[in-house]
Amino acid sequence: MVRSLYSGVTGMKAHQTRLDVIGNNLANVNTIGFKSSSVTFRDVYYQSLRGAAAGDGTKGGVNSSMVGYGAEVGSIDLNMSQSATSTTGNAWDVSIGGEGFFQVQDSNGNIYYTRAGKLGYDNNGYLVDSNGYFVLGTAAVNGSVVGQKPGDSRIQMAVPSVNPTRASAENTINNVKFTVTAGKETEDGNVTFNFLSKTLPAGVAAEAAVTSTGVTIWLNSDQTFKSLDELNSAINEAIQVANGGKEHPGGIFTLSAEPNLDWGDKGFTGAELCQTSASPKLGTVSNLNVFSEWGFGFPSDAIGEGFTPGGEITNFVITDSYAADNATHLYTVTLTIAGEDGQDYIYEGKISESQMTAGGRELQLKSTTSAIIGDTITITCPSQKTIEDKAAKNKEDNVTTGWQDDGNGVYSLTLESGTDFAIPPQTGDAVPVTISASEASRNVGLSSNAFTLKEGTVGGEQTLADISGFKIGANGIIYATHRGVQLELGRIDLATFENPSGLEQVGGTYFTATGNSGEASITEAGLNGTGALASSTLELSNVDMSQEFADMITTQRGFQANSRMITVSDTLLEELINLKR
Repeated sequence: MVRSLYSGVTGMKAHQTRLDVIGNNLANVNTIGFKSSSVTFRDVYYQSLRGAAAGDGTKGGVNSSMVGYGAEVGSIDLNMSQSATSTTGNAWDVSIGGEGFFQVQDSNGNIYYTRAGKLGYDNNGYLVDSNGYFVLGTAAVNGSVVGQKPGDSRIQMAVPSVNPTRASAENTINNVKFTVTAGKETEDGNVTFNFLSKTLPAGVAAEAAVTSTGVTIWLNSDQTFKSLDELNSAINEAIQVANGGKEHPGGIFTLSAEPNLDWGDKGFTGAELCQTSASPKLGTVSNLNVFSEWGFGFPSDAIGEGFTPGGEITNFVITDSYAADNATHLYTVTLTIAGEDGQDYIYEGKISESQMTAGGRELQLKSTTSAIIGDTITITCPSQKTIEDKAAKNKEDNVTTGWQDDGNGVYSLTLESGTDFAIPPQTGDAVPVTISASEASRNVGLSSNAFTLKEGTVGGEQTLADISGFKIGANGIIYATHRGVQLELGRIDLATFENPSGLEQVGGTYFTATGNSGEASITEAGLNGTGALASSTLELSNVDMSQEFADMITTQRGFQANSRMITVSDTLLEELINLKR
């Protein structure tokens, strides 16, 4: 009876321990990086009532008879399986997608291991966890961790010093790269420049409006600027006037161009400097009504953009090649210009009879002069009947201009300047038909885009406050953006063990190495069997609630059964005592 009593006590103690472990698991069901435990029982020593004996020729063998003394906790084992992760949106939260542990160090230099990746940094730039323990790994050298072996040192994230720079901005407009540069190495030069034009009083080259974030320049539309130096002087003078007579905090601003603008003798007006249209000014033809007598015309965009010669139209020939076999006509139009440089320039185009049926069809004459191949003149052609009727009427009126037959079915109609298409004014002198060259656009286009000046700084030592865009890579490298350049601030290295289940829990989701876990082996994340890191996620607890509740029920029943054993044993003892009565 005493044995059964004490067996019940040991059973209750063992089940109580198991219930304690289950309670701890359920309490940490929402603890990040928590690893659950499980309990196993074993029986304790036995009292032998009869020993075992082997059989012989006269008697059979017998087994031993033993009575046990209850149960005890055999082991409490860690479940180191990986659990699910939760997305947090915080760049400093990180989880391990496989084997491995983060290394952390307390203020006394003790090193612990954890799966909870709730990280951040302190006022000294050290990478720390949520308890303020230092996260270990490899610190960067001059903004890089390339070539450095995995380590277990504190990661102090430092930003390299920067040299002082002037703020500047570039815009490419009409194939010219314009740059606006501040005069001083200071953040005050990080402003937005806008160029506009308007009519200002005579003698006022430019006006300006200045704010803490921008500068607007109005160039006088009628003012002519002969060089970039003259333009820059006008800009900075206007800025100084707008700034209360003081130089801008960013210093003297300079506008440069590459390649340099062709200022020539004419220079550029304020309007030309700001206007954005790059279309050339097309050439023109004077005395158009003369050609209209023959039904020809010049549209508003008759002169091509690359048209360079200018002078008098001296000859206009229409050649009619008649094909008797199919009774069709093919007209060739040739126009000759006596250039102002003394050279004749010839333009030619062909148009079929069907294309001239209704009239008004455009025909492009292309240059046949090798010096200006690519130039064009566009004319509108009359109908075939109009030309033939005009030539026939001239012949009736005894005007020499008419179709000339070369005897081979080719007819030519030649119109010459001064006789056929020149209108004599009252003085009796012929008015020639002249043509002017196209001119390239002189619009520079400064107002097409704002100039946003950046990267102006006094330089010197930098801190994490000057950093933007932190992120932790899958390889554990901590990246950040500084002044448009990506830096490496350090690398989180992981620890692995031969027997992770042999680690010892010390609270705070931390583990320490033991003799059975083996020594920590340090490696980069994603190498040597470790998992890659996932930024903005946290590993959850691996507690299985359904399993814990099932274990809780069986533990409760086991505890009840052992408590009943004590009760029954007590009843038997009471009966034994009552034998004396």
